[in-house]
Amino acid sequence: MRVRVPRPRRTFLEMDELVALIEAADAQDHPPDVAVPLTGNRTRDRVARLTAAGARPGDIASELGLAKSTVAFHLRNLGAGNPRPYGGRCAIVETLGRSGVRASELCDLRLGDVRLGDGRFVIRDSKTEAGVREVQMTPDLVDAFHQHLARLRAAGYATDGSAYAFPNSRGNRSTRQRIGAVVREAAAAATERLEGQGLPPLPETTPHTLRRTYISIALVANSFDVKWVMAQVGHADSKMTMDVYAQLEQRAERSHGTQFDALLRGAKQRLEGVDWATIGPRDGVRTMDRLPETKRKRRKKRRFAGTSPMARPGLEPGTPRFSVVCSTN
Repeated sequence: MRVRVPRPRRTFLEMDELVALIEAADAQDHPPDVAVPLTGNRTRDRVARLTAAGARPGDIASELGLAKSTVAFHLRNLGAGNPRPYGGRCAIVETLGRSGVRASELCDLRLGDVRLGDGRFVIRDSKTEAGVREVQMTPDLVDAFHQHLARLRAAGYATDGSAYAFPNSRGNRSTRQRIGAVVREAAAAATERLEGQGLPPLPETTPHTLRRTYISIALVANSFDVKWVMAQVGHADSKMTMDVYAQLEQRAERSHGTQFDALLRGAKQRLEGVDWATIGPRDGVRTMDRLPETKRKRRKKRRFAGTSPMARPGLEPGTPRFSVVCSTN
């Protein structure tokens, strides 16, 4: 009976899929497109400039001393009714995909633990002892963090050392559920874009998917240095890292084809360089048939060595040479 073995499901994104996911989150994060006047001190102009900077309607009302209904009126006239406040969606997705941190670690991260000058941030609390670590940031992630901080300030969020790096809409600690929703919504938007281009959709994408995606890319980027990647993501057990490693090993670019051909070419050269006149015949005739006549006969006799002359194999028992007659008187 033939047993069908299910194909293992891919547990991380391809590099181009991660790029598509980050771009989709960035589009969701952008403030609405409004015509922003560079000059002018009208109320509408000031509302437009603050909206373009990512400020929330309530903060705009407080800063300009206006009623919220007045701000809403100007936003509708600007074509930006019910704008979504800045939520750091792109920064969340990019940090998960470029550092491999857990969703809970991202929620707990405070700005005082981020050292942009050194390109590092500190995870002070984690579910494992190995999870308490310093995470190295890529240069692009450092740039993304700078932009994220600027937009947090423009939106009126606190940016002191005790403030959360990825706050919720009220400036408090985000939950893992919110982080998961941000990733899912970005994945849905990315899938819509990809399918519009005739490309396959993203697989099911969660914050943990992005953690494994980081591991897959970091292994390739660091010449499969498993120990370094384990320290970077806070793994005490190498099971998950090695699981991703095993999947990548099956897909790594190899020189199998050229090496295979080289082995056969070497065998062919050795074959063509052999002097068969010295070593022996290669014409398919058995060596037994080329033996001298005397040796062939000798071998034929040896075939029955050790058998009784009275009963050779396959023949009737031999007749005794002498008869013994017993008589009784």
